[in-house]
Amino acid sequence: MRIMFVSDVHGAKTNLKKVKELYSIEQADIIIFLGDLFYGDTDINGEIENIINSFENKVLIRGNCDVAGDIFTSTLDFHDSFSFTAFDKRFFCTHGDIYNIYRHPDCNYDVLVYGHTHQGMIIRDGGRYYFNPGSISTPKSNINSYLIVDEKGVFLKNFERMMLDSMLW
Repeated sequence: MRIMFVSDVHGAKTNLKKVKELYSIEQADIIIFLGDLFYGDTDINGEIENIINSFENKVLIRGNCDVAGDIFTSTLDFHDSFSFTAFDKRFFCTHGDIYNIYRHPDCNYDVLVYGHTHQGMIIRDGGRYYFNPGSISTPKSNINSYLIVDEKGVFLKNFERMMLDSMLW
């Protein structure tokens, strides 16, 4: 299984189309959007929603910029958080404005995956892992990035698929 994580789209349709291309190239089985798909009136014509709907296997997590107006007028199904088990690890996925490396959720997890900071990272602290795919629209490093997680480990990549960081299990 290959899981792709992206975050902080903020209405960047061109970059979202690039993610669709990378999703196919990476042969990911599922994509998890860690919030902030929208930003203000960025989806008046429903373009972002159409691109998101073109992904076969997806999970959408609500971000702090995904305001009620965007959520309620959309046909997309948003979660506040998402948990699953893969690679013998319990994953907890969230946007990052509430839970992150500094504020932990009150649940049992091995891997916390979040966005919000617009900075990609892969950290192991004791027995826990903390991953952030960065931002596909406005990264603080000026490098658009995403994460791939599979049975070998986690890989932070830029839009040219060059490795920015990695960690093996």
